[in-house]
Amino acid sequence: MNLTTIVNWGTQQQPFSSANRIRMTNIIGLITVLISLLYSANFFLIIGNYAVGFINLIFTLAYFITNILNGYNRRKTARIWFFSLLMLHLWVCTNIYVTNESGFHLYYFLVPTGAFLLFELKERREQIILSGLAIILFFVCENTPNNAPLIHLTDEMNRLLYQSVVLFTMLEVIVVLYLFAKQIDHQEQRLIKQASTDSLTKLANRHCFFDEGKALFSQSRQNSRPFSLVLVDLDFFKNINDKYGHPIGDKCLIGVTDTLRSLCREQDLCARIGGEEFVIAMPNTSLSDAQKAAERMRREIALQRIPISDSESLGCTASFGIANNQSEDAELRDLLIQADKALYLAKESGRNCVKVGCNQAA
Repeated sequence: MNLTTIVNWGTQQQPFSSANRIRMTNIIGLITVLISLLYSANFFLIIGNYAVGFINLIFTLAYFITNILNGYNRRKTARIWFFSLLMLHLWVCTNIYVTNESGFHLYYFLVPTGAFLLFELKERREQIILSGLAIILFFVCENTPNNAPLIHLTDEMNRLLYQSVVLFTMLEVIVVLYLFAKQIDHQEQRLIKQASTDSLTKLANRHCFFDEGKALFSQSRQNSRPFSLVLVDLDFFKNINDKYGHPIGDKCLIGVTDTLRSLCREQDLCARIGGEEFVIAMPNTSLSDAQKAAERMRREIALQRIPISDSESLGCTASFGIANNQSEDAELRDLLIQADKALYLAKESGRNCVKVGCNQAA
């Protein structure tokens, strides 16, 4: 078992946001175990009070129960356990081990921040109760003198402990905020990808095509470079769905997608813009080169076989329509209209062929 495994305890089969909170709880639990272990070593080796060191070591081990509870999918219990144990531990440190001059009660500042970050939005009651309790305990510790501490510290040792509390508090806040910022950035990138990607084929969707396609088209026109557009439509796709069912139809779409993606260049933009309709934007591509590329795609699609069962497979074909920006006034939508007319011509000509836009040279 390694550290990564412990950090990911309880995250399996959880939604993205819940998995992040579980992972963060595990990380904070491990950080707290480490900090508490350092204090235990201090009590054992530097201060020389074995009773306090032993008690603190019990608290150290108890923090690890947070991770264990997450591993058994007791997520809410794990968070309540962690914060309750932390507040009890801080009270014991401030009012039994030493005095409030050590600054241990400053760790209470971490509880409200941690509670609102780690609990789900619907768990407002737990967030408010734990935060309110932390505030109350802070002021109790701040205003309650401990006249009989288990450890009598010098002013210098109290000052060092106080500084260690401030240091660890700042470091933990920095680490937690960094990790959350990283997760937020990851979530943002994930949402952007979801919004611009077709869920079945993982190609760009219609919205993404028009956004990125317009940019590619404008760049080609500014640089006086050719720009070609290829429309692809599967032949008799409705019949495939009606005869074999939508799961087989989806396999067919995925197979065609793999073929198109394998034959597209890195600078090409391939998107699914309809049920069985695809479009490929080809910057810096002449009409003849686009025709050659479309012919290769048509042949490969016609050759591929889609497995239906162990002993049966299905073939499919596609029709292609091509347009090119030979007119300086043309816009991307104009090319799409021309390519659509060419695609219609391909359908009328018997399908499984490549045709060029009506006002293009054949």
